[in-house]
Amino acid sequence: MERRLAAILVADVVGYSRLMGRDEAGTLARLTGLRRGFLEPLIAEHAGRIVKLMGDGLLLEFASVVDAVTCALAWQAGVDERGQGMAEEDALRFRIGINLGDVIVEGEDIYGDGVNVAARLEAKARPGGICASRAVFEQVRNRVEMDYEDLGELMVKNIVQPIHAYQLLKGQAPAIAANAPNAPNAPNAPNAPNAPNAPNEEGAEGAARAKPPRLEEARGSIAVFPFDSLSPDAGDAYLADGIATEIISLLSRVPDLRVASRPATLPYRDRSADIWEIVRELQLRYVLTGSVRRAGERIRVTAELTETAERSQLWSHTYERQLADLFAVQDEIAEAIVIAFGGEYLRAEWRRARHRPTGNMDAWGLVQKARSQNLPVNRAATGEALGWAQKAVELDPGYAGGHASLASILMQRVINGFSEQPEDDRAAALAAVERAAELAPEDPVVLRTMGNVWSNCGEHAKALQALRRAVEIAPFDFHSWGRLGRTLAYGGGEDELSEGHAVLDRILASAPNHPMVPYWHYFKANACLREARYEDAVRFARKSVDAQPGYAGAWITLANALGQLGRLDEARAAMDRALRANPALTPQHLADQIRILAGGSQDHADESLAGLKAAGLL
Repeated sequence: MERRLAAILVADVVGYSRLMGRDEAGTLARLTGLRRGFLEPLIAEHAGRIVKLMGDGLLLEFASVVDAVTCALAWQAGVDERGQGMAEEDALRFRIGINLGDVIVEGEDIYGDGVNVAARLEAKARPGGICASRAVFEQVRNRVEMDYEDLGELMVKNIVQPIHAYQLLKGQAPAIAANAPNAPNAPNAPNAPNAPNAPNEEGAEGAARAKPPRLEEARGSIAVFPFDSLSPDAGDAYLADGIATEIISLLSRVPDLRVASRPATLPYRDRSADIWEIVRELQLRYVLTGSVRRAGERIRVTAELTETAERSQLWSHTYERQLADLFAVQDEIAEAIVIAFGGEYLRAEWRRARHRPTGNMDAWGLVQKARSQNLPVNRAATGEALGWAQKAVELDPGYAGGHASLASILMQRVINGFSEQPEDDRAAALAAVERAAELAPEDPVVLRTMGNVWSNCGEHAKALQALRRAVEIAPFDFHSWGRLGRTLAYGGGEDELSEGHAVLDRILASAPNHPMVPYWHYFKANACLREARYEDAVRFARKSVDAQPGYAGAWITLANALGQLGRLDEARAAMDRALRANPALTPQHLADQIRILAGGSQDHADESLAGLKAAGLL
């Protein structure tokens, strides 16, 4: 087996399917003319080799990293020049990824991680842009005239370690991500403002340059939209939500399939917008839609998989079964999607990874009800959800989802001040989540719940371990990323606080329409408080309360930041809003929670709430 070190360049056309749909013959003619008249001579001029053409893409090999980068820069500049005067929607634009790595040579083809990383970087490049690995950047930074943007470390699917990446630019000032180690305003940079722990003040704006896993225009990105409930009984709506949730869970275990999380699609349940507008917002390649109708113990489930670029139906089916067979239906739908997406190989991989949640239909249904009911933050809804979760565990003690839901609701009851016996509820939540982990140790929802519970019990290291594993298994679950950012920012030292800022900034930039955004702004506000960045804390807290006026925690954080700035009347008004939203969430209760999150540090809690004391609120 021959191996060699090579610079690998991967490129493809942005929006190729859309262009072909608009004008197939014209697009093919323009692409062929561009390749033969410009790209092939340019590649030869830079001593590159075309390994293969892949429809709208190319795989190239260079012996020199400098040649690969100068070729890519000239490539993008030449394509831009040739596209001048054309309508934006008709112009050919490329994304390019470049990596330096070891490759396996087989005839004229090359394989290996070096190629895989280049392909992942190509997907991270902007339209008309170049994304390169750190190995490439270090070789060319003083040899090629260019500007650059440090993206920091990116997590990409099926690559275990983060990839430190750079956008290579022409004609723009260099830009460095707020979390990049050499950034001028990075937390540990020499002479940084407010060093040692003050990230770029423009939090989310800086994060736009540091991009974690996201859907973008990815190959194999899919969203499972909430199924329509066609049952005459409105109480059966949980069935439709539950089916979509379980299919998302099943698909998240498929290699190379990027699955939008359930919270990302929930806002569209009752939305009248055209589905193609939603596809553009979430940047999807596939969508699954469906409906559920129940009649007694019979159920009819209809599902349809659509490829968005061509707006073509790939697969549809209607299932009429006994209600007890619902889990088998969910498996069949997920398997049909896997086959449509990637064939028998992926089906075999998925079958190895999946697991059945429970054999008890009633227990499953109760968990779906508990999940939907626990969304409002009020005592009555939390109590009702808790009853359903407890009943689910009684019906099936071996159902991990039941134990995880029970743990989550118990902890929410404590956090929001609804518990009459908070220490007992904390202990019960710990026991429930640890049982869930015994039953399903690699389930990302269980791991996320475990991280949340442990964090709120003062077990900071255990919480981080669980949350890091959750995002490793499901790297596109922004809910888990948000919990990780919160845990890093609230309970860690300076390095973890900096990492927490970076995580929160990234997801705010990558998923600006996610329903958890108000909570992420709240997490950011509290992280800023830890650094005495009170104006920034006010800014993020106001974003949170503007989006969710009934969220008491964000009002308290706003009051605290305003108190630190000496704006005492505004602080008192904000606290009044907090107590109106949730009278149980008093400043003292919040102080107790912060002390626990900080590992029992009273000094940390006192510092975090000094603004409330200044305003006479604590």
